[in-house]
Amino acid sequence: ALIRDEGGDMDPESHLFNRAPSPAPFYEIEDVTRDLDFALRDNVRFGQKLPLILMMDNGSTEEDEPSYKVAKIYDLPIVVVDHHHPDESTDQYLVAHVNPYHVGGDFGVTAGMLGAELARMIHPGIEKEIMHFPAVAAVGDRSEAPERAKYLELVADKYTEDECKDIALALDYEQFWLRFNDGKEIIKDILNINGNEDRHRRLVKLLVSEANAAIEDQLKASMPHVKDTKLQNGAHLFTIDVEIFAHRFTFPPPGKTSGEIHDILCKRNEGKPVVTLGLGPDFAVIRSRGVLMNIPKMVREMRDDIEGGGVSGGGHLVVGSIKFVEGMKDVVVDELVRKIGEFPVE
Repeated sequence: ALIRDEGGDMDPESHLFNRAPSPAPFYEIEDVTRDLDFALRDNVRFGQKLPLILMMDNGSTEEDEPSYKVAKIYDLPIVVVDHHHPDESTDQYLVAHVNPYHVGGDFGVTAGMLGAELARMIHPGIEKEIMHFPAVAAVGDRSEAPERAKYLELVADKYTEDECKDIALALDYEQFWLRFNDGKEIIKDILNINGNEDRHRRLVKLLVSEANAAIEDQLKASMPHVKDTKLQNGAHLFTIDVEIFAHRFTFPPPGKTSGEIHDILCKRNEGKPVVTLGLGPDFAVIRSRGVLMNIPKMVREMRDDIEGGGVSGGGHLVVGSIKFVEGMKDVVVDELVRKIGEFPVE
């Protein structure tokens, strides 16, 4: 809205703003290369300034730094708005870094909440239009912070909690099929900011129905293959090979599949510490409840300790993913399980 009002050009939203979705948990070299290509072409062809890079829900960790170093060569300013546990070393590459951990908070204050608050501070006229965004972000990211209830209360006269969940799921489903594409107008319809509420409701209803059917189909295939192990700290470790016991290249992807399985297992083991690992040939998705893990720290230790493992990854303290070279899968997974078993439980 700010660009539209102040851009001083025909269709400034298209010329001056580019949304670039990324499925990776950090700013990959592929991402910065794509962004630089767009920016430099527009600079040479149309004389446009090189852009500000705004990282949303990403960008706080040392895994982002190789891409930041590339951006720095071109003097591209970078701002991060994220709720993942940050590494101090990244700040040397940033002009600003908004993160709840900097002020004693945690991942419960989600990037969607932060983004909405920043938007209304920068352009107050947008406040009513995006009032429901933080509530959608809260339920979509499964926040348990006190802010969740407050944001839901703010929009209770227009959106129920279930409706916010439906919008979040519709976004998740549609973004999977959009891949790296912008999809701005579809996203606007899902979020009900395109001025056509009837289309919004029909679209969300359809996408939610399709998403739930896909999730149900995936769980029917995967749940019989989940294995249960009791760890030395008393936690239940559930593992599922999502490469061979789940549908591939479709929704839900491995991370979402692992999360849905984890939710079911948590309900079956109410009050008990539960960790779920979704394993692939060269990755592991980690979901945890009741185990006081620190996934970024664990990944760094494994990267240093396992020679030839090619370990990388990160995420939140108790939710994340890890990558490794396929030939070292057994070694890496064994060490991962050992480390999880050493963490205290609630």
